Amino acid sequence: MGKRKSRRKKQKYDPAQSLKPMRLDPALEPVARDLYDKACCGSKEHWSEGWADSEFKKDPELRNKFLSAAHEGMRAAQDYIVDRVIADSRMSVSEKILYRSISDSIAWQLIGGQLCYARRLFLGHAQPNLQQSNFRSVVAAAKSIVDKSPDAIPLLSDLTTFVQVGDILSFDPSSGLSIIEVKQGEVNQRISNFLNFYSKSGCNRALDYFLSMEGPHTAKQMQRMVRQTGRMSHIVEIIASGTSTDPDSGQIIHIPEEPVPIRDWDEELNAMLRESGERGWALNVIDDCLFVACYAEESMLKGSHVIFNLWFDHCGGDPESPRARLIDCIHTPTALPMFSRRIPTESMFDLLFGRKQICMALSLDDFMKKCETAGLKVRFGTNRETSRMEQSGTKPFLHRGRSIFIGNEHNEMALMDGVLFRAFYHSVSL
Repeated sequence: MGKRKSRRKKQKYDPAQSLKPMRLDPALEPVARDLYDKACCGSKEHWSEGWADSEFKKDPELRNKFLSAAHEGMRAAQDYIVDRVIADSRMSVSEKILYRSISDSIAWQLIGGQLCYARRLFLGHAQPNLQQSNFRSVVAAAKSIVDKSPDAIPLLSDLTTFVQVGDILSFDPSSGLSIIEVKQGEVNQRISNFLNFYSKSGCNRALDYFLSMEGPHTAKQMQRMVRQTGRMSHIVEIIASGTSTDPDSGQIIHIPEEPVPIRDWDEELNAMLRESGERGWALNVIDDCLFVACYAEESMLKGSHVIFNLWFDHCGGDPESPRARLIDCIHTPTALPMFSRRIPTESMFDLLFGRKQICMALSLDDFMKKCETAGLKVRFGTNRETSRMEQSGTKPFLHRGRSIFIGNEHNEMALMDGVLFRAFYHSVSL
């Protein structure tokens, strides 16, 4: 038998290239600071008043003041971004990344920082080119929302990296979160009008007549609109009640009402940021398997990735070990944006503009040992098991070309990329 081909194309590991430092254009820092202040700190005048969840519920006046100020700042940040998009189609890569990251930080605030909601909003396709989409129509629709509800924040989905359901993700203090689709053209308007009629009448004869008159192209467009409407209803329902049926997979999605406490390594991250500021660098091994380093010494920054890779490889890392930079969050959909991390403001800008570099890597061998120490069973999947999962659309994480199954006496599941994603980009402890 011939040698089985690798299931996935892998980039050859090179310690001189992997995790190479990146930064945004330094000339953008004043703009970044201004947009961050607007998008994330618009309510700071009320921070001293105390605004725990319990106080929000007890004091509607405090809640309204806080949300009104926060949303005003978010709208100001979005207005600046919209003006730049409309005025200049030749924006630099750094500008585009910055604007999407700011927009992402607004989106995360609207969904309460919940990854479970962010994953529902992300469909996995590339965001559209703003110059080639119905961007101006969506901008006009957003303005009309604010005209009717001055305290609302209608976020334009296409400005973000991950909101891909609906054209506008809107939050109104009086009515909550909503998802809005903006439709252009006579055909879309006819379809929309008919669907409104059909939802009330349920007349199948009218449906047959409409489709026969409009033709197959309109029928396909109607199917797309119905699917989109189903997805929007699904998101709103899951946020409101915690339970809904996914219109694409047919699976019942349930999100527990009571929050599940999850340990994180934010405290260790902040300690490393402080230590690196004092002596130029800091190292840590979190949960016995996650290797993290922070570099701040100017003489070390250029080669910080090489230093980190050699350290990790010396400690047992191999070419297949997952590695990432913290700054990768600015272009990774559903990663917590830098502006939403629980780190000091100055550290955010140090990381974004190249004055600090954080490298991360996970030793899968140590991770598997940790699972076994905790009483879990760990095994490599067979080629047949792995192929069956991939054929069904599931993509297990492969280590040395094989999937990994982790479980107890009763159940087991394959290790997926999501576990690594949460560890790197949401500081979830392993």
